[in-house]
Amino acid sequence: MPVTPTAQSAPEYFRQDIQGLRGIAVLLVVIYHTGIALPGGYIGVDIFFVISGFVITQLLLRETADGSSIRLAKFYSRRIKRILPAVAFAIVGTLFLSIFAMSPFGEQQEIAETARASSLFAANFYFFLQDSYWALAENPLRHLWSLAVEEQFYLVFPILIFALHKLKFKVNSTFSKSAFVLIAIVSFVVSYFLSTGNQFLPKPELFAFFGTPWRMWEFLAGSLIALAKVHYLSRFKSLVTTASTAALGSIIWAGLEFDSFTAFPGTAALVPVLATAVLLYFGQTKNFLHQITTSRLLVFFGSISYSWYLWHWPLIVFANRLFPGSKSIAPVVAALLSIPIAIFSLRKLENPIRHNPKIQGRYVLLLAAICVTVPILTSVATHAIGNTGLGLKEIQGDAPGQVSYADARGCRIDIAVKENSVECIDQSFGPSAKTMMLVGDSAASAFSDAIAETAKNYGYNFVTFYANGCPITVQPLTYRVECAANFEIMKEKIFMQDPDILVIANMSDLYVDGSGLGAIIRNFEGQAARDRYEGLEFWISNWQELVKRDLSSRKTLIIQQPPLSAMREPVLLQKLLSSIQGAKSTGNIFDERISLDNSDTRNMIVEAEAKLFEDYKNIAVFNPADVLCDAKSCLQTLNGEALYYDGRHLTVKGSLLMVDGIMKALQPLLANN
Repeated sequence: MPVTPTAQSAPEYFRQDIQGLRGIAVLLVVIYHTGIALPGGYIGVDIFFVISGFVITQLLLRETADGSSIRLAKFYSRRIKRILPAVAFAIVGTLFLSIFAMSPFGEQQEIAETARASSLFAANFYFFLQDSYWALAENPLRHLWSLAVEEQFYLVFPILIFALHKLKFKVNSTFSKSAFVLIAIVSFVVSYFLSTGNQFLPKPELFAFFGTPWRMWEFLAGSLIALAKVHYLSRFKSLVTTASTAALGSIIWAGLEFDSFTAFPGTAALVPVLATAVLLYFGQTKNFLHQITTSRLLVFFGSISYSWYLWHWPLIVFANRLFPGSKSIAPVVAALLSIPIAIFSLRKLENPIRHNPKIQGRYVLLLAAICVTVPILTSVATHAIGNTGLGLKEIQGDAPGQVSYADARGCRIDIAVKENSVECIDQSFGPSAKTMMLVGDSAASAFSDAIAETAKNYGYNFVTFYANGCPITVQPLTYRVECAANFEIMKEKIFMQDPDILVIANMSDLYVDGSGLGAIIRNFEGQAARDRYEGLEFWISNWQELVKRDLSSRKTLIIQQPPLSAMREPVLLQKLLSSIQGAKSTGNIFDERISLDNSDTRNMIVEAEAKLFEDYKNIAVFNPADVLCDAKSCLQTLNGEALYYDGRHLTVKGSLLMVDGIMKALQPLLANN
């Protein structure tokens, strides 16, 4: 006699243990996003994917139990009522809050673009195509990529089932199961190769992470469990308990042990996927695991999991933006504050619409149109409001309209456009004058004003080129396949210009520990760093190889990464607070200093680089902290003006503040002229 019923008998439409699993999944994700624990908490998304595959397949099994074909219109109608109102509410709410909490100088526009993609359930494609640190790191709608993947599965899978029925194959037939297994295997194999950086597609790791086809195996794992006949007997209850305990333990272990260095999804995703499959298969067995997954608290979190997932991340981003020096306190409070919003969304919006029998047929189409159109129109309005600057130009870090030297002249390297603006080459002192050339990633753009001024002071011509997210390093990065081509273009330009002084500026911590961008440095065997200490080792070895290959005799200045700042671009709320307080228009937040201890990874890199280059007479090093910091803290503003325009990049004012320090660092090289 079976301990649990078969999926085919479908005695219960609602399983509390599944709700409990949803609760575990959302807790993993939320805790991970707060930054207080669970560096591998992102596996909660994979748990959601498996559950979704299981639930949708059981739903389709019920619809086809009598041999009839599935009614696609009915299925999609239910999905629209369940999914769209909540996500539309979250997107509109996030757009509104972004006006107060995010800068109008680019960020609100990017949020608006993300909102449009998310409203059409294409956020995963949007993020895959982005070439921006911020787009992937601090976007309050970033988390909607997973919803896009899920909805794309919901779109395709029922059509596949419908097609099988038209071909006279039942959902639970041997042929159908075999087809699902084959698709799952292909999906997993491709996911594995992409996750390990095999470059048969552009941006392989990002393609694996955001690509629905390479996540399909996770959904199908749940589908296959739903199609599996549960046939174990009561005498195997101890084995079932052991398997379920091991599965739950594996999920907890992965949440604790996985991190940003873990190649994902790939083989690592097998842990949460298989563990969830086991828990789904044995979920109705009456044991202590069942008591855990059906506990009131986990079931509660499971019931609000969708709404909580939608709201927690925007509030965490806004909290970090408004209270940058609060460490983990602000994100934790934000995560907790998102719970009542989630409850409100569930009880006052989602359930009333979802269970309203009057919303059928054309009214469902009308609902869908409203849920898509309203967020898009709101995003257009937000974009337009952001373009006005919200009256904040007077407290911007730079003068209105002022941008870096490199940005103003279009000096960004693009593999699709090798010929950059001639304005990147300044020969003010004539063709026979010596040349100073600045290259690197976005750090080079931020320092371009300082180096241009330095070159002018010494009577040097000035040349600059940079590539966002692509450092001057020998080995390619994870997620940034194009950097290899950009590096070759950069080398070509260095060779053509043959500068008397070469200046290199990189945002090093982005590649050592994957901060924000998630692009990790590799070693010479192509292995990605597994933690920041190995990342530092690979970073230094790349410097050594670069010196050996290209810098052995060239006079070079290395500009190290500035200390990390809690600064953010001006926001409307800060201006309002300043007015209320009668303070300067910059506000108290902008007048804070930041502890140098907050830049621990950066500090490790700076120390290692200084030690590496101290024996090279042709290489000088400039540390921006020598200008910005005393023994305990670092400047973020000077005379009420911002020195940073985000957490890493200097404003034009901040860049020009470096000139004297850079000139001092250059003295040993110039003395040998």
